[in-house]
Amino acid sequence: MTVAFQAMLAAATGKPCGRGRLPLVAGHPCPTPYSVLYPLESRYTGAPLGDKTEDAHLVYQVTVVADREDQAEWLADRVRRAVLAREASGQWVYQIEAPGTDVWARQLLLDDGLEEAGADVDVVTAVQRYELSASATP
Repeated sequence: MTVAFQAMLAAATGKPCGRGRLPLVAGHPCPTPYSVLYPLESRYTGAPLGDKTEDAHLVYQVTVVADREDQAEWLADRVRRAVLAREASGQWVYQIEAPGTDVWARQLLLDDGLEEAGADVDVVTAVQRYELSASATP
């Protein structure tokens, strides 16, 4: 699920997304702005995806890293849209393609806004947390 979520974020935002670390492009650290995905706690109702009637609730943090506030705001908005946007039919605009898994709910748990690293460092971050609810598909 984490790899699928990471791939969706990179494709939907058009910016690299690392998994727990700075993303690399052609083996080199990518330029800002970019995002980093961190898997956090998970909870399960019954057997974790082992029984097709059971659900998993997975929490992820997405940290946006940029040089300027406007870059951070722009990418944070793109991440929010990537995760939460729906078509008029109710389908997610950006699917999370995890084989054998149906992500049926997505929820924004935290949007911490922008934070500057300090006067000595030209880095602005934005932290968001999401919960994805999923079940195994038949």
